[in-house]
Amino acid sequence: MKNITIINIMIIKVIIIKVTTLSFLIALIAGCNPDNFRQVVEVDIPEHESRLVLNARISSLDIGITALVANSLGILDTSAYDIPEDATVRLFRDGELLGNDFSFMPGKLKYFLSLDEPLGTAPGLYRMDASTPGYEPIFAEQRMPVPVPIHSLRVERDGAIDDEGRRADGIEVQFSDPAGEENYYALEFYYEISEVQPGGDTLTYRNPVYASTLDQVVQYGYHYEQVLTDKSFNGSSYTVSLYAYPGALPEGAPNARLVARLYSLSRDAFLYDLSLRQYYDALDNPFAEPVTVHSNVEGGYGIFALSSVAEAGVPLE
Repeated sequence: MKNITIINIMIIKVIIIKVTTLSFLIALIAGCNPDNFRQVVEVDIPEHESRLVLNARISSLDIGITALVANSLGILDTSAYDIPEDATVRLFRDGELLGNDFSFMPGKLKYFLSLDEPLGTAPGLYRMDASTPGYEPIFAEQRMPVPVPIHSLRVERDGAIDDEGRRADGIEVQFSDPAGEENYYALEFYYEISEVQPGGDTLTYRNPVYASTLDQVVQYGYHYEQVLTDKSFNGSSYTVSLYAYPGALPEGAPNARLVARLYSLSRDAFLYDLSLRQYYDALDNPFAEPVTVHSNVEGGYGIFALSSVAEAGVPLE
């Protein structure tokens, strides 16, 4: 009788263990439901009021000026942008109209203004207006930055080390930063080769040169390869050291030279270019923080930016 009782107790324990194990497995399987690891957060997106958008980036070298005029769309709006063909776009310098109204170019979907001569580096307050039926008019203002001359431009074959420790052609650009103000810069390079034709005419070919740098002061922009501020060298001379990979600069070509352009950017031009690069870097990256592209247009969105340009050249051997 005692043995039967012990056997019954053992059977009950086995049943309890099986039931406990089965319950645990059921709970584990239920807990693995993907919905249990998903959190749905409802976000109220405010209603978007469509406004005009203006995009115009102008340098002191420009003799033809283009401007894009469109409308803004909400974040979830998948409809096409409206690019009006009857907008009125005007550019003023110190209150005086430059040329005539911009004309629409259907092939490029942009507005264009032809000047008699390059815009130039003379200081002045520039204003661009844009208006079209159905939208509130917009405008933006910019002062032409003072150009900063390049003191020296040097090229040394195999004179630099790239970010992987390999030899590269070195490029150095030196300039003096004006003191007592915030200044913003961008660098651009190209090489040109001049050839004299049998008839006596000279043809000049230009090709961009893509340079990189290990200088921590320099950042990568969107339209410009290198952008920087004078926060770390305000009022003093500064040299930007860069490198170009082998083959980027021609060798043995007669009448070849490297040209450096130092852009003095308005603050809005700098912030727009930097934020646009950051926006595209973060695009489709689920771990990146959202980036707001800089805008300076009153009554709407977009950018009106100015830059003045200084150039220097050096022969390529």
